[in-house]
Amino acid sequence: MLFVSKKVNDPSFLDYIQSKAIRLCDIPMISFAHVPFELPETNFEIIFFTSPRSVAYFLAQYRIPKDVVIATIGDSTTQHLTDKGYTVQFTGKTSGEPEIVSASFKSFVGDRTVLFPQSNFSHRSMQKNLNQSQIIDLVIYETQYTPIQLKENPSILVFTSPTNLRSFLKKNTVYPHQKIIAWGKTTASAILAEGMQADYTMKYSNFEELKEILMTMNLPNHK
Repeated sequence: MLFVSKKVNDPSFLDYIQSKAIRLCDIPMISFAHVPFELPETNFEIIFFTSPRSVAYFLAQYRIPKDVVIATIGDSTTQHLTDKGYTVQFTGKTSGEPEIVSASFKSFVGDRTVLFPQSNFSHRSMQKNLNQSQIIDLVIYETQYTPIQLKENPSILVFTSPTNLRSFLKKNTVYPHQKIIAWGKTTASAILAEGMQADYTMKYSNFEELKEILMTMNLPNHK
C-alpha cells in the first residue's frame, strides 16, 4: 500500500499505480480555512505565491493589481495562475529544493518589494535571502491539523509537507520497515527533526517525479 498525504488527481500517476496494482491511500492530514485579510498600505512590486492554494485564497478576496509582477514557487502554481489569465514572470524550477529557488528569486527581485500571501505555518523559505525591508508577509489562510488513524500500515509513506507529517504522527506510527518519501527538502528536514530519515527526497515535488522514484524501487506487478 502507498500512502500519500494529499489527494491524488494526476491521471498519469493514477494509471501507473493501477498498472502496478498498487493500493493507494491518499488522505490529507491537514485542512485549511480562509483568514480575512486586507492588502497592505505599503506598495509592493512583486507578489510571490507558494502554492495553488495561496492563489485561490488570495483571488477569493482580491484581484492581482495589473502593475504587480507575479512570481511562483513552481510549475503547478504557475499553471494555476495561467489558467486564470495571469502572466507569471518568475517560476521556481526546483520547488522541492526551496533554497535553490530562493537564491534565484533573490536575483530576480533585485531591490524591489515583495508581498508573500501565505499560511500561518509558512516556513518563509523565499524570504530568507531578502532584506527585511523588501518583505511583506500576509497570512491569508490557516493550516489546521486533522489527523486520521490509518487502519493499515502502508509499506511506502509519502509526506507532502511538514504539517502533514506532524499531523500524521499524532495518530500513527512510522515503523522501520516502511519506506519514507519526502516531498522536498523542507519536509525531509521535518522528518529528520522527528528522529527519522527520508529514504528519498523529491527535487521537483510532482507526481511524475514520484512515479520515477517508485519505478526505481522495483515494485512488483501483482496483476
